[in-house]
Amino acid sequence: MTAYFRKVFFLIAGVYASFFCFQNPAIADSYSKPFVGIEVEDKLNFSIGKNVFQKLWVPSPSSTTASDGLGPLFNTRSCNNCHINNGRGHAPEENVSGVSVPSFLIRLGKSYQTSYKPPQNIYPHIGDKRYGHQFQGHSSPGIQPEGDYYLTYDTHIEILDDGTEVELRAPNLHWRTLNYGDFEDSTRFTMLTSPALIGMGLLENIPAKDIIALADPDDSNNDGISGRVSWIKNGDNILLGRFGYKASVHSVSAQNQSAFNNDLGLSTPLNPSPHGDCTAFQTECLASPTGNSPHLDNLEVDKQQARLVDLFISLSAPPTMRNLTKKSFLEGKRYFDDGGCASCHTPKMKTGDYSEFSVLNNRTFYPFTDMLLHDMGPALASGFPSFSASTTEWRTAPLWGMGLSDKVSGRVSFLHDGRARNIEEAILWHGGEAKQSQEYYKSLNQEHRKKLIYFLESL
Repeated sequence: MTAYFRKVFFLIAGVYASFFCFQNPAIADSYSKPFVGIEVEDKLNFSIGKNVFQKLWVPSPSSTTASDGLGPLFNTRSCNNCHINNGRGHAPEENVSGVSVPSFLIRLGKSYQTSYKPPQNIYPHIGDKRYGHQFQGHSSPGIQPEGDYYLTYDTHIEILDDGTEVELRAPNLHWRTLNYGDFEDSTRFTMLTSPALIGMGLLENIPAKDIIALADPDDSNNDGISGRVSWIKNGDNILLGRFGYKASVHSVSAQNQSAFNNDLGLSTPLNPSPHGDCTAFQTECLASPTGNSPHLDNLEVDKQQARLVDLFISLSAPPTMRNLTKKSFLEGKRYFDDGGCASCHTPKMKTGDYSEFSVLNNRTFYPFTDMLLHDMGPALASGFPSFSASTTEWRTAPLWGMGLSDKVSGRVSFLHDGRARNIEEAILWHGGEAKQSQEYYKSLNQEHRKKLIYFLESL
């Protein structure tokens, strides 16, 4: 099939799939617009990549060989099911089936003795021998899914300095069914929601030297902030991590292909296993049919489809800041600065000149992140370390576009596990290096807090 006809095929398939995706005319496409000024061919490929992103995949064997290969174990059938309109995911409500919420994931890893120091301080990511690296609650016909779970929430009241009471919630994980036996004793769990996918091409093209220059691992300036670079292992190479809540992925393509393989069970150029995250204990899964096809590079997501999705994600522009001249914005920015928030949420960054997309070169932008790992305290700890990141360390989350979350995906959910139901709750969960900023927020009166939130919602 020629490149032209393959593009047309994917476009038609994506349009067909989009009828089955969540669409609401009232929800803006603020997270899925291309950069102004991209090349004409890139603009066409952006639309095709968006349709591949929205495409519903089916199990093998199927007559639609360009869309089969789903599973055998998977979390969802489409990238868009987790990232509706490129937006954020959310956590399940109490006692609801966890596998019914595709934008919420359970990652599996190993606990380590506190005295253990891995080579180069990079912890290997080892999953559970029965369940792999990620829990998958859906499966192809004839294959047992891994099981189901539900959450409950512990709540407590945080009292601000003016007496305002704010309820905070922390999730507890409960297993409802486990179809492949018990987990290993050393297996631990990290709960994650799907992040917003905006400005990824810009973040990928920040020069590594600029990120390294922001690091202060020993807090040499004594400001209480000691951001560290996330170093990850990729084969024999050590690379700078940029993406994921723990900055555990080095590139847009690696992030996308990891999601294809783990979330949908699809083989890709970087992750060629057609059985996804199946383990040796899941024999029926390993023996099931695959969608690897000769005309698709003997893969399920071939090089062309992978590149189209990479292009779509890389060229999805962040929304423009709003309300810049309004008094509440300017006053809110002052509280943001006075609270030390910009020490981690660095407002301004600039790309280098080496992107494959000229529109991304030498571009100044405002993500409000330093791309570094910071200790956020034990209350937000993950179940296990990830490469350079300890359990309490997380990459500084970009703040751009957060005020549009409900308009994009119908969800307002923040922090890695979606526990925060609004921006205020997210601030009040900040601990560790960010404790001083949390205390500053608590000291503000209601009017000043409102202006700070207004500033954050305008980014």
